[in-house]
Amino acid sequence: MQHRRNLKAILCIGAALLAGAASAAALADEASDVAALEAQCEKAREALIKPLRDAEIAKCKADAHNDPDHCERFWATYGDAARRANGTMAPRMFDDLPICQQAYRARKQLQSN
Repeated sequence: MQHRRNLKAILCIGAALLAGAASAAALADEASDVAALEAQCEKAREALIKPLRDAEIAKCKADAHNDPDHCERFWATYGDAARRANGTMAPRMFDDLPICQQAYRARKQLQSN
């Protein structure tokens, strides 16, 4: 009788471990999918930001008083979120792209699980 109870306990623990492993694998797959969406978002944003950034760098370099290296460094983060003078944050450019919105929702969903 005792042997049967021990076997049942072992089987229950084994089933719980298997369920936990399957859940962890599913979560890892979901995290991988979210990371892929975020990478697609960044690629789409960069494609739109790069010409704008390059134009600002060129405009900066056109001024003879500016050091070209300074222009490159100063405009390197163009399009990123930035702190305004009043302390609030200006959002990243092109975060409203559909792929970025999808990535945002997927990340929120993953974090809520």
